[in-house]
Amino acid sequence: MPVTTHLVCAPDDLLPPAMVMEWLVPPGREVAADTPLVRLAVAGEPHLVLTPIAGILTEHCVALGEPLGASDLLAMIEAEEPEFGMALIAAEDADDNLRIPACRLGGGQAPQEWDGDALALCAALGLSPDEVPCAGRRLARQDVERHVRQELRALDAARELLRR
Repeated sequence: MPVTTHLVCAPDDLLPPAMVMEWLVPPGREVAADTPLVRLAVAGEPHLVLTPIAGILTEHCVALGEPLGASDLLAMIEAEEPEFGMALIAAEDADDNLRIPACRLGGGQAPQEWDGDALALCAALGLSPDEVPCAGRRLARQDVERHVRQELRALDAARELLRR
């Protein structure tokens, strides 16, 4: 079965001040779905975040004591995905689908150089490196992480607007 990277995010209703108190699972460990992953301090009260899926915890994305916001990226889990076969896009829908960044194969202004970790993370998340703004001429893993956090915050803001 194919393996994909799943993002574990802070709850979207998280109220500040919040921070990571304790990681309960180290990177590299296999986890079942709904395993306690991290203990957060939310307005001084403990709060557990559970794993959303079974797989291997590959990375903590937030350090102990680091402040958090709603929907911030906490960790990544590699998980096996069931094989669904190939989905074909009708020719008349191709232009609309290719406007979605995740469906493009390049096309933007790419950085001059790429860090191997940055490219690996882009591939795991289904991002084209040219979608990620970088501070200099070299795309680094921190650029990818910053981009993903910004996109998650924008998505959270859009959800909040839709709830109103």
